[in-house]
Amino acid sequence: MTDAASHALPPVPLHGLLFDVAGASAQGPRKENQDAFDVDAFVTRGVVAVADGMGGERAGRLAADTALSALMQGAEIRSLDSARYAVRAADEAVARLAQQSPDERGGMGCALALMALSVDRGGDVGWIGAHVGDVRILSRSPDGTVRLETRDHTPAYARWEAGEIALDEIPDSPGSNKLQRAVGRGGEAEATWIPVRAGWTYLLVSDGVTKAMRLDELGHAMALPSSESICQSITRKVEERGPDDNYTAVAVRVLDGGGGGGGGGDATMPAPPPRQGGVASVASHQSSRSGSPASAGGSAESPDRVGSANSPRNLFNPPAETDLNGPRRPSRSGGIAPLLIALLALGLAGYAAWAATQSSGGGNDAALAAQVDSLRNEVRSLRARAAVGDTMGVGTDSLAVAGAGAGAVTPAPGAVAPPAAPPAAAQTTTGRTTTPATPTKQP
Repeated sequence: MTDAASHALPPVPLHGLLFDVAGASAQGPRKENQDAFDVDAFVTRGVVAVADGMGGERAGRLAADTALSALMQGAEIRSLDSARYAVRAADEAVARLAQQSPDERGGMGCALALMALSVDRGGDVGWIGAHVGDVRILSRSPDGTVRLETRDHTPAYARWEAGEIALDEIPDSPGSNKLQRAVGRGGEAEATWIPVRAGWTYLLVSDGVTKAMRLDELGHAMALPSSESICQSITRKVEERGPDDNYTAVAVRVLDGGGGGGGGGDATMPAPPPRQGGVASVASHQSSRSGSPASAGGSAESPDRVGSANSPRNLFNPPAETDLNGPRRPSRSGGIAPLLIALLALGLAGYAAWAATQSSGGGNDAALAAQVDSLRNEVRSLRARAAVGDTMGVGTDSLAVAGAGAGAVTPAPGAVAPPAAPPAAAQTTTGRTTTPATPTKQP
């Protein structure tokens, strides 16, 4: 390993919580480490970020450094829109620098992900997460559930969303090294709100890490007792398997600061509810790169739960004891059946009256007279049952056909939800002209 860099901060108290922050980056087999990270700005701005220069492109490291510098020198990030504006400013800074020396820097760009600590109107602490490209943001809750909070802007990731490949097959699939969005080439950021809780761990990694490690393995690393040990574990594992790219990891562990403010408190508190705009809790299948089966658990006390790639692509992968179908809906047949009984009674009463008329006209039809008496008795019986709300004797099939009493249909726990729409094609900005682009990260 060459050109290795690592940095850990002393615990940082913010919003009644204590944050343990560290980062590490290594060159791997490349001639230059085109990855860059920033954790120092967390102390003053509450921001951590990772940028991955486009491998094989000119000035990839310069693009990564320029993007991070623009982020840290820009306005504070306190909303999803401000995060998008911040990434847009970084994009413009990289593009301007490239235009100053097109022969040496033309087309340079990078992938980027950031997390900015913020407080919403309700006083809850959370991350404003934003990303462009394939730098990923992950989270791990105290119960061991690992969540992928971002979606790669690559054709290979779109194939996973379409159900064509397994999640851990993405790095080895065609299109995994082609960014559909890039900072410096007009790439628009996706932004999301990620709740912050004591006991949770968050991780930003470049694709050099995800090429070498499955998500369940990253989940095991995230269970370690310090952010520095998390980064060291990831570095050691990538080096053991032989990296083929630069690789970078930034870890943030949230401790209970004891101040009771904004989300502090019990580290075993339940997971947050589903979030709009988030990405599914995802799973790792057995990876051909590691040669070992995907582990389903960490320690016996808090196993890492990473859902199957065949699991529903919902926003939140609930604990095993959670009823995916939700609470049962009360039956509506109790209120509708008496009405149906009353309507049947009215119909029978009308028929009985008509039959009585026919009987009186014939005079000697004893059988018809007996039928009339029977119908009258049935009418009295139906009216009595309607008065007490008795639904016995009314077929449930009739209620279902009428749309009453039929419960909501919910997908089976193992069903696969429709995949997300493929990401839009990126746009490269050159002067005032925009043209579609699929920049290549690696040669």
